Amino acid sequence: MPHERPPSDPVPGLAERYVQERKADPLLPGELEYAGHGGESVVFRVKQKEGREGAHRKVVLKADMYFLKRGLMRDAFTRWETHPFATTNEARIREGARAMAEQEDDTDRMEQAIEREEQFVKALRRAFPADHILSTRTVTRNVPVTPEVAREILERSDLTDLAPASTVSVPTIVRYQEILPERARMLKKEAGENPDMHSFGFRYTERFDVPLDEYQRLNRMAFGEKEPFDANLLYSFLHVGTVRLLGESYVDDELADVLRDLVERMMEFTQTSNKMLDMAGGGNIRVYKNGEGKWTYLIVDPFADNEWTGARDAAHRLTTSAQIASSEVNNLLNGLNYARALNGMARVLGIKDRLSFMPGGDAEIDKQSEAYLHLIRSRNNWPDKRMYSQEPLPAAVGGEKTLVRPTS
Repeated sequence: MPHERPPSDPVPGLAERYVQERKADPLLPGELEYAGHGGESVVFRVKQKEGREGAHRKVVLKADMYFLKRGLMRDAFTRWETHPFATTNEARIREGARAMAEQEDDTDRMEQAIEREEQFVKALRRAFPADHILSTRTVTRNVPVTPEVAREILERSDLTDLAPASTVSVPTIVRYQEILPERARMLKKEAGENPDMHSFGFRYTERFDVPLDEYQRLNRMAFGEKEPFDANLLYSFLHVGTVRLLGESYVDDELADVLRDLVERMMEFTQTSNKMLDMAGGGNIRVYKNGEGKWTYLIVDPFADNEWTGARDAAHRLTTSAQIASSEVNNLLNGLNYARALNGMARVLGIKDRLSFMPGGDAEIDKQSEAYLHLIRSRNNWPDKRMYSQEPLPAAVGGEKTLVRPTS
């Protein structure tokens, strides 16, 4: 959950086959074929064994982008020290090479990350029925990265000139995951910023040019007790697919019950495990009609290395004027948006429970809101999104205030 997830775009020329040494691995029969990439992973399809039905196995491989990037940079630093090459980032590469030389490889870090993820999944399985969680197995593996893909991965850090001239094998975390059911996949629409209309998630409010008074009002709605509910304001910062789903829930009791079950379980999961599901951007949780025409939901990629406890601790220390580390701002950002989204949806769905994040009366919430907005924007160089719009949403997606259910 470190950032809002961009839509998947094709990367030309990504590795068409896995390294030969992995072909004998029973977990990876055959070849890999590039399928796409998102904010966190490079995704491969696995070609089916000869003689078996279908072109691909019913599994995808998701290679962790963070460790791929670190491996590519480590490779570049090693090459540069041996045979210096022209680069516009010489000072940065010198510093990076020195820092990397003082570190061990990422094996221990990856194993620790996998252990944290496994603990998360255990807690998730206690909170949600098994058929609502997409089956996933996480391991460490070497992944082949072509020059074209390396440039794509390094572009986000303005380090494309560090890309290798030929394919390199990079260790990373790999997730073997069942493919999504057909009905849970992307539903294309002509309009809207994200075509994935099954997605259940939020957009980072602080990225938008929302005025302080509206930001304070949004937080009073989510964490206070007296602020009148404004669906337009809440929906402006939810994923477009979530807005559609909430809108349909006004006239579809079955969908309303499914959404209510999902939100209640998410709140209980967070309160008992002190962990958050990854709702940033959209796509990690899908709500759709199954083959029998019944509404259901599927948790796809819920893990993000952000602790609910850390987010609340950072928020508490800010109320006492204490300083928080830069690394804690990300926890604060995700915890705040997570709780605000769930509490807002709870109001729409008539759920009594709330996640506590900004305790106190409205005056205290306003004070905290101003501090949070300033801190998060200053650390992330935000706002960087289009102007916040106060135009009313169409009634077709539940935008009219009169449609909001009262909290019982």
